[in-house]
Amino acid sequence: MQNQSNKIKHHRRWNIAKIKGVHWIRYLLQYTAMEIFFDDSNAPIFLNFSSQKDVKRAGSLLVSLRNDALFPKGSIKDKNSVISFVDRRVALEIAENAKERWKRREISNFEYLMILNTLAGRSYNDLTQYPIFPWVLADYASENLDFNKSSTFRDLSKPVGALDEKRFKDFEDRYLNFCDPDIPSFYYGSHYSSMGIVLHYLLRLEPFTTLHRSLQGGKFDHADRLFQSIDSAYRNSLSNSSDVKELIPEFFYMPEFLENSNSYHLGIKQDGEPLGDVALPPWAKGSPEEFIHINREALESEYVSSNLHHWIDLIFGYKQRGQPAVEAANIFYYVTYEGAVDLENMDDMIQKYAIEDQIANFGQTPIQIFRVKHPRRGPPIPIAHPLYFAPQSITLTSSVSSTISHMSAVLFIGLLDNTIILMNEGLILSVKLWLTTRTQLGGNFTFSGPQENFFGVGSDVISPRKIGTFLAENVKFGRQLLATMQINSDKYLILCGNWENSFQIISLSDGRIVQSIRQHKDVVGCVAVSSDGNVVATGSYDTTVMIWHAFRGRPSEKKMRTANFEISENDHIIMERPVHILCGHDDIITCLFVSTELDIVVSGSKDGTCIFHTLREGRYVRSIRHPSGFGLSKLVATRHGRVVLYSEIDLSLHMHSINGKHIASATSIGRLNCMELSCCGEFMACAGEHGQIVLRSMHSLDIVWKYPGAGKGITSLAMTREECFIAGTKDGSLLVFSVETALIRRGSMPQTSVKPSGAG
Repeated sequence: MQNQSNKIKHHRRWNIAKIKGVHWIRYLLQYTAMEIFFDDSNAPIFLNFSSQKDVKRAGSLLVSLRNDALFPKGSIKDKNSVISFVDRRVALEIAENAKERWKRREISNFEYLMILNTLAGRSYNDLTQYPIFPWVLADYASENLDFNKSSTFRDLSKPVGALDEKRFKDFEDRYLNFCDPDIPSFYYGSHYSSMGIVLHYLLRLEPFTTLHRSLQGGKFDHADRLFQSIDSAYRNSLSNSSDVKELIPEFFYMPEFLENSNSYHLGIKQDGEPLGDVALPPWAKGSPEEFIHINREALESEYVSSNLHHWIDLIFGYKQRGQPAVEAANIFYYVTYEGAVDLENMDDMIQKYAIEDQIANFGQTPIQIFRVKHPRRGPPIPIAHPLYFAPQSITLTSSVSSTISHMSAVLFIGLLDNTIILMNEGLILSVKLWLTTRTQLGGNFTFSGPQENFFGVGSDVISPRKIGTFLAENVKFGRQLLATMQINSDKYLILCGNWENSFQIISLSDGRIVQSIRQHKDVVGCVAVSSDGNVVATGSYDTTVMIWHAFRGRPSEKKMRTANFEISENDHIIMERPVHILCGHDDIITCLFVSTELDIVVSGSKDGTCIFHTLREGRYVRSIRHPSGFGLSKLVATRHGRVVLYSEIDLSLHMHSINGKHIASATSIGRLNCMELSCCGEFMACAGEHGQIVLRSMHSLDIVWKYPGAGKGITSLAMTREECFIAGTKDGSLLVFSVETALIRRGSMPQTSVKPSGAG
């Protein structure tokens, strides 16, 4: 025990400037806690204090220190970057804003529910008030699901306890006949969310396995009482008088919790069968990934979008308390509600501990966010997501010929805000405007202005000019050598492959090289930038990956001292020394991905090895290999944790989860020059010498649609946030693929969407 205690970290340190939110929340129904969120890969931290006064003082101080760290006295404050202590008033303002965004379909159902859970004090850091999600499907027996049938879905206007009429009659009788001078009448003695429910669902994953065993006195509960089947779990929540549980977020994004990958001995069921993986519905085809995919599709379906406001009223809204809750049969045992007991002023410690145990183990009703009826979601807007609703409506709408005197291939296309960054063969840089016409949401889905061109390439921001540097002789110039990044309002291009083993930062305001960094011992062969622009990863022929932080200097400072060197904010865009040097490869690094959200760096090499490291600590996680050991040419990865590897030797595509599980494989149509993801992460566009763009599903790698080009080989590709394609060709032309004019109007927009179990 002494050795174990020595390994425990008694002190932790966080960068106060990285705080993006401080929320005042409850612990055991008392407002004595706060949760701190960060804008890097640090997980949120949950702190409980002895009193409301202490937590409010500490939270306000943290917010003040954070704002002062980013904007010291005398500097110009960016209103969008200044944060406030999120107390109940601020939380309600955030909720109202999120509600309007959800109504306008700017955020998904999943995103909206996560926002509401956070604002209602639900936290991954506290098992007693874990985030709550609804059962959305009612059919766990069919071979296939039909999202056009209402019977496929659960009735979201009723609490789980009222879904089965026969069982509800028993609950209703108890409510009407209950008589106790100290305990108010209630329908349900158990709750829809509790620590036991969370540990029941997540039994097969650590640390929940250990926590479950601890709750059960050091051993697993009887096998027949453990989570064994999706269908039986749903049926039990409809029939068992002590089971009215809802779901947790993992049902919509984490297939791993359904598998007994650690081979725990969970016991033998009464039928003599050992308990292993969770039994899935027939429509999941035996695949946890397919189950999660279809369940998520169901959550985002039109039926749920049109009815989710009813469930929000029950869990977070006006039907949670008072007479509306009585009329909705939504009354739980009184101790689950805020304000039912005042623990802070309770003198009887034995009674206090008993009530705390009851609150911790038997459920807590979320903080009430809305006091009036929640509005219904607005109608779908197909034009906002054409790849999902109607991929066939996208066609080649315009072509821009090369403006360079001698035709040279466009080898890189980058997008930052409303600009297109181009790099042609011969290191010729140009920057052009990306033109869009604003969508009018009222009436028909039409665009203002001319009806012929909705999207297009505009005039030069920077006219074509040659970058004054030299590439190493053994480097093949292409997409992997370039990346764009934005710091505040300044835009930059990162260029690798230099003969002196450096990489360079080029200002996109004038095309000037503003910084050159030389730390690798051989040629820098690839680069990647995180989606937030804070982290840069470089891979080299020296077989190492280096991680760099962007330098976001404060307006009032002239110099910043870090370690043993000084940084002048006028001269440095990226810190001169790497944060981590990642090793493990035995050959040239050929492709990279870095994500602060996922806390991951993925690197591929010429010997077919792909290695995962954590971003924050630089710790090795796992390796996967190309099945035939062929070199990896390209990789893409989504924020949902799907990684696709491509080898130009056998033209193969292989998809893995971020946890290393192989999901799907496919063979590309010809040699690929480019692979790009849609902003939503659901689709991957591939293009190459064959001159067409092939759209694939990031769920299965199935082909969703093929877009014929202009008979020219495509050498570069980008996907805009409007889901247009911009393709660069061998002769220096730019091709724009966008939604066809005739299909914009509401009446003629195809209503087909990608099916949940199909290719996309």
